[in-house]
Amino acid sequence: MSEIMRRAFGALLAGCLTASLLWATQPRIWTVSTFDQFLSGRGEGIAMNSSGRLVVAPALETILDTREAFVYSAVLDRSGNLFAGTGSNGKIFRFPATGGPASEWTTLEEPGVFALAVDSLNRVYAATAPDGKVYRISPQGQAEVFFRPDDKFIWSLEIDDQNNVYVGTGPRGVIHRVAQSGQSSVFYDSSETHIVRLGWDINRNLLAGTAPGGRLYRVSAAGSAFVLHDSPLQEMKAITVDRYGNVFAAALSAGESGEGGSSARTASPSASGAASTEESVVQTVPRAQGARLEVYRIDKDNLVETLYASSDEVVFDLLVRDDGNLLLATGDKGRILAISPQRFLTVLVETGEDHVTRLLERESSLLAVTSNLGKILRVQSRPSAQAFFESHALDAGMTADWGKARWRVLNPAGDPVRIFTRSGNTRKPGETWSEWHGPLTDPSGSRVESPPARYLQWKVEFPAQGSGALISQSNEIDSVSISYMQRNAAPEIARLTVHAPGVAFLKLPPANPAGGVAPGGPDGSHSLTLPKQIREIESPRVTPPARPVYIPGARSFSWAASDPNDDDLIFTLQYRRVGETRWNVLDEDLTENNYTMDGASFPDGEYQIRLTASDHRSNPPGKSLRAEMVSSAFTVSNTAPAIRFGTPRIQGQNATLPLEVNASGSLVYQAEFSVDSGPWVVLFPEDGIADSSNESYRIQLDSLRPGSYSIRVRASDSV
Repeated sequence: MSEIMRRAFGALLAGCLTASLLWATQPRIWTVSTFDQFLSGRGEGIAMNSSGRLVVAPALETILDTREAFVYSAVLDRSGNLFAGTGSNGKIFRFPATGGPASEWTTLEEPGVFALAVDSLNRVYAATAPDGKVYRISPQGQAEVFFRPDDKFIWSLEIDDQNNVYVGTGPRGVIHRVAQSGQSSVFYDSSETHIVRLGWDINRNLLAGTAPGGRLYRVSAAGSAFVLHDSPLQEMKAITVDRYGNVFAAALSAGESGEGGSSARTASPSASGAASTEESVVQTVPRAQGARLEVYRIDKDNLVETLYASSDEVVFDLLVRDDGNLLLATGDKGRILAISPQRFLTVLVETGEDHVTRLLERESSLLAVTSNLGKILRVQSRPSAQAFFESHALDAGMTADWGKARWRVLNPAGDPVRIFTRSGNTRKPGETWSEWHGPLTDPSGSRVESPPARYLQWKVEFPAQGSGALISQSNEIDSVSISYMQRNAAPEIARLTVHAPGVAFLKLPPANPAGGVAPGGPDGSHSLTLPKQIREIESPRVTPPARPVYIPGARSFSWAASDPNDDDLIFTLQYRRVGETRWNVLDEDLTENNYTMDGASFPDGEYQIRLTASDHRSNPPGKSLRAEMVSSAFTVSNTAPAIRFGTPRIQGQNATLPLEVNASGSLVYQAEFSVDSGPWVVLFPEDGIADSSNESYRIQLDSLRPGSYSIRVRASDSV
């Protein structure tokens, strides 16, 4: 738990203890302080250091704007000239090493240029799709078809020391080797559908990443393949190797690549408010359940280590720098992430574009290729002149009033950071939201002036900074907390059930792990002042149901009710006879969701139950709300059915005994008879169905021997 969280919780708890014990209304505190929480926001000129704090990122310089939507491939030739292949229009751009103006170098027939490679003679090779072709392009930009396989897609290219070109294709998963003469052969025919990425290990064995199996192959010069890693994900998207021979690879789940016809996920992370008692966890590189991305390190002994996993990010390229940092080109927010040799994760820069598709180094300068929009960016060694960060939107669940904002800045320098807030009622912030209010001035507690709404977002603007380290060490945003309180909403009753006659709920004894000590005193009043999350440590959110048993005369009721604010609910039960207007209290101040009454103490008749749910325990007087529900009518009958015999009729060896059964206040359910204490035999009424309060029956005895017989009859009503 961060220090600002502890202070806020301490003040909240102290305020509750001095208030009336019946006033349990508590604000909630939304705190953004962890790496994952900051990752769910978005900014410009923003980085996150290894401590998970927001800082100013290195400046970005746009060195080429292709004005195309997608740039899928990029390569540097031996002179340092940069080539970028685009999507949708088949254009290749050239940015000279001398720093001169970039230009549209050539245009190919196919719309997508998915891979580029350069041979030792500085000739550029371009792989296209669909209807895949490999073009060889002269330094002057003249393109000719070099290789045209039968495969529809060409995803990857690599060139060996003899200028043989290796072509990774789909949908048959074949790697072709093409000599400079243009003569081709199948180098390796995999069992996979697509060869997504090619690369070289330190011993010049070919590395191949596949889909949909998500495998990483090492293929020897003789074409013998060995699986280095069989990922649980579906696409081995990126491969790189460091100077020590360690292989790094990134795998994605199905449909996450954003290239070649698939589209990367663009939905924003869900935003939810964190109560003041939320736990905080600090860790190195996050791991994710149900990951859509995994990044692996495979050493020379083929030992596989998962360096990073995420359910939110996707990776398009990897680059290892000389300092040992592994850089990840990601989407959907166009970030460059760095994993240090100590496995600390840093957000190096946020480009402002949707995807970073390729990373390159030219004379120690880091270049980033982006898509949507397609640009080439250079990462500078100075901080951004302008930097801001917008949090994800808090979902308060309903209309809420905002309290105070608090934030903590480490190593403040120069002008202070500026905090702003805005609110709205749509999940995604937009033009219907309020204007930004601020700047807020007091880090220890500034009133949020944004209007009441369901959603809230905050923004921090950093002051301009002079030259410094690649990642700024000043004005680090450690945490931002905003208190809020939901507008009170009425409880909701989903169901009120009248159970069958005779069903009674046996109360289960409460567990008391404190060895007989009743926390909060005999009535638990002190515990009611604690946050609900603390009280639920010993009390599960779902109370086990009471055990149903049979007790004659019992009438039981159960219900399901909830509160949109998660307030504590108190229930009142009232009853009245059908046809009457006055409700009488059966019981009140109930906290369970079931109740059994002794029907034997009520006069016979038809009754209804009214259930009232109130949140008054969690709200001050005048602010509480309630909900009501009336049950269907049910019968109370404590008078046994009356049996009246008619005159027996005897004809020879046959006898007939008529009888009537009358149920007072209910319906006749069943009649049975027994002859001379023999087995009980069920009777059907003369009209065939027992469905009224008075039923006629007829007992028929045949083939009787002469003598005296004892006939017993018993009857029961529907209650």
